[in-house]
Amino acid sequence: MNQEVNKKQRIRFFIMNVSAFAVIFLLLGFIILQLLQNLAYQQTDHSLEQMQNNTHLIEMEIARYEQDDLFFVQEKASDAEEKFMHKGDQMPNRFNTQVILWSKDGEILNKAIIGGRFTQLSQLSLDTSKLTKIQTISLTDDTMENPLTFHSITFKNPTTSEKVAYIQVVTNTNQISESMGTFETILIVCMVIFWLISIAISYYLSKKNMQPILSAWQRQQEFVENASHELRTPLTIIQNSLQRLFTKPDHTIMDESETIAQALNETRRLTSLTADLLTIARSDSNQLLIEATTFDPYPFIEQLAAPFKEIATLDAKHFILENFAKTPVYADQKKIHQVLVILLDNALKYTQAGDEIILQSELSKDAWLIEVKNSGPSISDEQKQRIFERFYREDTSRAKATGGYGLGLTIAKQIVTEHKGKLTVRDRIPKGVIFQVKLPLHPK
Repeated sequence: MNQEVNKKQRIRFFIMNVSAFAVIFLLLGFIILQLLQNLAYQQTDHSLEQMQNNTHLIEMEIARYEQDDLFFVQEKASDAEEKFMHKGDQMPNRFNTQVILWSKDGEILNKAIIGGRFTQLSQLSLDTSKLTKIQTISLTDDTMENPLTFHSITFKNPTTSEKVAYIQVVTNTNQISESMGTFETILIVCMVIFWLISIAISYYLSKKNMQPILSAWQRQQEFVENASHELRTPLTIIQNSLQRLFTKPDHTIMDESETIAQALNETRRLTSLTADLLTIARSDSNQLLIEATTFDPYPFIEQLAAPFKEIATLDAKHFILENFAKTPVYADQKKIHQVLVILLDNALKYTQAGDEIILQSELSKDAWLIEVKNSGPSISDEQKQRIFERFYREDTSRAKATGGYGLGLTIAKQIVTEHKGKLTVRDRIPKGVIFQVKLPLHPK
């Protein structure tokens, strides 16, 4: 992937992440402010709504106005508060709450009872268009540094008093408004700080998100290049063989049997390579299907090992089978058979006459362990790190001589991984290599 495409993709991921964080923070801030605002004024508004239904308090206020006595009917006031509390409602804060009595003409009747607060409330005017509804009122003049804010409710006088036509209850909400303003400032500052942090996180995530894409692209490039290289050799041999036949049209099949056999041999190798490439491609696209069943591993290993015993005997190699697993296991027989064929085939290819090959099968507490051991040449630590890479060959010249393409161990690793198992390689003491397949006994 060229640098320009890589840069554009990273910028795209970065913008997407920053935008996502910004939207999340804005929605979160909006929701928090709305909830807090509703909760902050909820108790105040609830108290105002309850006061219009409390006739005892209203009668007390009207009586205080008619008698022009601030401390009139204390017993009646106590009784009103007791009944208000008996209903389960909280008594409003009388320091912040003021009851205003209005005449039909829109005149405040209880100015004397209101006292010093009347100066602040003198700007009020009677509004009967929104009776029994909570309203927000803001009052200001030249003597005030900050405007006074109130929540107010106005309703008709429920008593028989003829002078009082309407009653308005106002509660000062400056303290709540100031607290809300402070909270909004803190919230905005925190959102900005965390959004700046999210920019750094977005940059890191955009870089991190590109890594699997670049890795997959790199693997694809390597796969195409290596596959093209490996396919070119057998195709070239087949082409040359066929061209040679055209140059000798009078020859019989027996005369050109060597050339034909060479072409057929390369065709078989090409078919095998194509099948391996298809298996790897399916695994890369998560299409490598595992059809697991429960089966007895003992006869499975016995049958699988039989032909390899014969091949080893013909090559003057010692083949030893240690078959201890006799409890049913859960796996894909065909795929595990393919894995073991790859491992045993490699063991036969890379050992000399007189060397030892051991196939061991046993059960642990939670796994089926299969080991293919040989007393052939060891593998260096560097090669152990790369041996499962596709198209990697420990010895290129020897691999070509044995017909290998460096795909067998890659396919074996992928099959074992699809079984949620592990395929590992380690040294055998004093000489040789051990490949271990570890498969879970129970499906996950």
